[in-house]
Amino acid sequence: MVISQSSAKENVEQLKKEFPEDPIGITGCRSSGEPHPTCEYNYLIVHQGATRIERRISKNNFIELLFLDKNTVQNASDNKTMLALVDMNVISDPRWDLIPIVHKIKANRSKHLQQYAKNVLFKSLSYLGRSKDSIDRVNTLEAGFWLLCSANNFARATIALGNKVPHDTHLLNEFRSEIIKKPGMFDIWSGASGVNLATKVSVARRLEAFREILQVGCIFSHSPIFNDNMHTYKFTEATSNYLVKSHAILDAHCYLGLEITKAIEELYEFKCRISDKPPLFHEMFSQLTVNSKPIKKISRQTILLMGINSEKQKIKKYHASLKHLIQKFVKTI
Repeated sequence: MVISQSSAKENVEQLKKEFPEDPIGITGCRSSGEPHPTCEYNYLIVHQGATRIERRISKNNFIELLFLDKNTVQNASDNKTMLALVDMNVISDPRWDLIPIVHKIKANRSKHLQQYAKNVLFKSLSYLGRSKDSIDRVNTLEAGFWLLCSANNFARATIALGNKVPHDTHLLNEFRSEIIKKPGMFDIWSGASGVNLATKVSVARRLEAFREILQVGCIFSHSPIFNDNMHTYKFTEATSNYLVKSHAILDAHCYLGLEITKAIEELYEFKCRISDKPPLFHEMFSQLTVNSKPIKKISRQTILLMGINSEKQKIKKYHASLKHLIQKFVKTI
């Protein structure tokens, strides 16, 4: 995918024409650090009305627009909005609405990132609890899945504790940079996440699995993940292919693991909500592989293509090691 040098300016001018009265900020890896050529242009637009996400493709560039009202931005409490503001560069603010908010957030950058890290670390421990329940019930696929979720969140928290905003397309590289002087930590994390087993074949399989998951979840038009499954897949495919061509196989494997776990967790949440049944996380895949209208089942083959570690002894080993690491980090906050 070829990115024009003038892409950013063209995007901004187009958005200013469409939303002349609304504050606009660019966030994500395009506003900080060095983006991959395929990375999205993420814009936050302060706009009256319901919260929504709109995705576009313009001149081979992927664009995501997040629309939030002013009250939501002023009282940002969820992780997605808070990280967007910490990361943001304001590019249009006709009435000086967004600049003071962003300035206040950035003035307390360390505090916000530390709070985010704390929240994510406790979420990581929660995932380990689900993994342990699955191990106890000899459901090793679920155990491996929740272990991967825990590892992903631990990486995010570690990056945030380094006073940086984690970006999913760069997660492995950002995590490595943060723990460069702690090689033992990476060994534990790579085992828990399964990154140490990455190959071109595993990346291709994960991409195929992700496509199938998106198709199953496409009925959820209100979902940030599933509301435009074709765009989501094209962006994910382009990013994965770029990483593979750049000989970053581990990064591609890690990135697809992130996307798959987010999609599966959300899909299962929707399924439980529709069926009005409490989630049984240790039986998640058993439930997702059964048809229950209006949600189609996920095939067993798709689950196997995810490349989730299902070796009981390895899962137990890395579960114990990762739990020890997370507990150490929690004590430092």
